[in-house]
Amino acid sequence: MLLDKIAQSLNRLNEEETLAGIREALAKGFSAKEILLEGLSKGMELVGERYARKEYFVPDMLKASRIFNDALPEIEPLIKKEPAKPFAKGVIGLVKGNTQDNGKNIIRIMFEANGIEVRDLGRSVPCEKFVEAAKEEIDFIGLSIMTVSGVGEAKRVIKALEENGLRKKVKVIVGGAAVNAEKAIKLIGADAYASDATQAVLIMKQWFQPQKSN
Repeated sequence: MLLDKIAQSLNRLNEEETLAGIREALAKGFSAKEILLEGLSKGMELVGERYARKEYFVPDMLKASRIFNDALPEIEPLIKKEPAKPFAKGVIGLVKGNTQDNGKNIIRIMFEANGIEVRDLGRSVPCEKFVEAAKEEIDFIGLSIMTVSGVGEAKRVIKALEENGLRKKVKVIVGGAAVNAEKAIKLIGADAYASDATQAVLIMKQWFQPQKSN
């Protein structure tokens, strides 16, 4: 399957084949969302599995990340071509000390494609920046946590929101390689955990999208 071909090309760290596969998939009518989620995202999952098995090392992960980010311009404009009317507004960022942003970028693109206005605060975002964002007219904060130390940073963000009287003002959703649902809710104190972009969008719709009446 063509989408699997894209995933495997990224898994082999072959940028030329990855980009060629994306262009071929677009020409054959695959949607940009399908390519993002079932091609590029799946490829990064495979790279992560090889890293966990010690078949890949940090330089390989960095190369895969570069290929992924180089490939995004091929499809991101198509995903944004017909944006939905925003029904929620928020910010998203990697907590302080975390820099691996592929997952965050997928979430950002999928949010925007589904009518969720989101400002990307970037990598290694200090606690104070999330607090300042919460003072604005926003509905949610998304925390991406990729390392064990990032869990502690996320807890600090929640505590700072509470100390500044902002916790009840915003919903907090977390995700990333270093967390699961139990850690997100019980340890960090977030409102929700999302394992992937699709689940994150669903949670946003449950929280903020008005329910249609019959």
